[in-house]
Amino acid sequence: MTRPAPVVSSLSVIALVIAGPSVVARQSPPEPGATPGVMLTNISQNTGQFASVFPQVAVSRSDPNLVAVAWRRYSLPIDIHALKAGRVAECYISISTDGGQTFTARNMMPVLRTPGGNGEPELWGCNAPWVAIGNDRTIYFGGSLFTPGGDLQPQPKQGRAGVTTSTDGGKTWSKMVPGITLARLAPGLKGLQGGMEPHHTPWDGSNGVVDPQSNTFYSAVGGYISASVDRAKTFGMVYQSRGTVSAAHGSLVAARTVQQFQGAQCPCLVANISSNGGQTWVESLVAQRADYNPSGTVRYPIAAASPAQAGHYAIGVYAPDHVTVKVYFTTDGAKTWKTAAPRPTPKDVAINNANQVGVGYTTDGRVLLIWRGFRNPGAFNTFVALLENERFGPTIKVSPELSIYPPLTYAGNYGNGNGGGDFTTWVTGSNETVFIAFPFAPKGEVLDTYFARVPLRLLRD
Repeated sequence: MTRPAPVVSSLSVIALVIAGPSVVARQSPPEPGATPGVMLTNISQNTGQFASVFPQVAVSRSDPNLVAVAWRRYSLPIDIHALKAGRVAECYISISTDGGQTFTARNMMPVLRTPGGNGEPELWGCNAPWVAIGNDRTIYFGGSLFTPGGDLQPQPKQGRAGVTTSTDGGKTWSKMVPGITLARLAPGLKGLQGGMEPHHTPWDGSNGVVDPQSNTFYSAVGGYISASVDRAKTFGMVYQSRGTVSAAHGSLVAARTVQQFQGAQCPCLVANISSNGGQTWVESLVAQRADYNPSGTVRYPIAAASPAQAGHYAIGVYAPDHVTVKVYFTTDGAKTWKTAAPRPTPKDVAINNANQVGVGYTTDGRVLLIWRGFRNPGAFNTFVALLENERFGPTIKVSPELSIYPPLTYAGNYGNGNGGGDFTTWVTGSNETVFIAFPFAPKGEVLDTYFARVPLRLLRD
């Protein structure tokens, strides 16, 4: 989900650094503090020279005590063209065996990096980390791995959607394998820019999901997806995907915006369902132009599949005003769709833009909606709500105070103005607890990945 931005001028950077977070703070009167009962953990524990955004969280559907957070650490300011010595771009995993009360962190780069040679690239950096947990307690981890040096070096920049697994709770990990390769492309499918050279291998914006019923694992990146039935030791044919996928009960679900759909006023939100690992997709209309706002920081709307009931899917979107959010959900395999909007955010929390909306399910099949409410560019709170029996409970503010992107995140040449690549907010849950991974920078000082543990009772009347 990378979206490089133009380099900010040195004068602008100096002005930002001198002004600091006080520029935002002067526009932002005090807001209510922490929500009682919400437990927060600083997962990344950065210093001011680093930033962590783009996290993901997963819980085992068979063991609610097994929780994992995937996160990445970037040095600031971010220079996507820097050589090895000039840039830190690393992916980590933090694992909990007590339901998210405590975590053990591990830098995964020794597992993910490759030296190159024999026609394969040297893979040095990592972005877009993800984590998934199978019902057999296998932990899948990976990210978008890429060569050092960016686009300004002699060799073409390239990467791989790396995958590694652990069957002993994260103590040991398998050798990294690429989930998507050119050699396994389905007939007629091409690589990036329509090419078939090594640097055309799809890799950016990777993701990994596991079907809790079949334990089939899927490696996905952009418009490509491939399945593994042996714990990511080997992968099958690479098919065309239709967005950010979720898996359950033998089916995949993804959502996207299309510019044309028969008989509809578009742009349109459509759902895509596959029952054969992405080989074919059935598309259905969810919403038309007047129903939602398709703009946002992610390439595709986020969809989720219920781990409890087959044919139950949900998609989180922005309302037409882009100040509020809503969810579309189906309980009949995408034949019909309903919609619901969460209750208003607290009156004393100013919001003029909603962003980074995400959706997930509890283990027993209740819909969770997560989003950010921006007070002004670079300053936001994080909110969560629970959909149960087709209506939302209370809207809960997860962040204890306004989060403000630190000045150094504006100074590089990647993700300028959004914390250095802050594209998603992730949510999932067990039968009793909601788990959230989100970026948080109190007072605009240090941008960290935080984990929130929210008792489900807080989200119910």
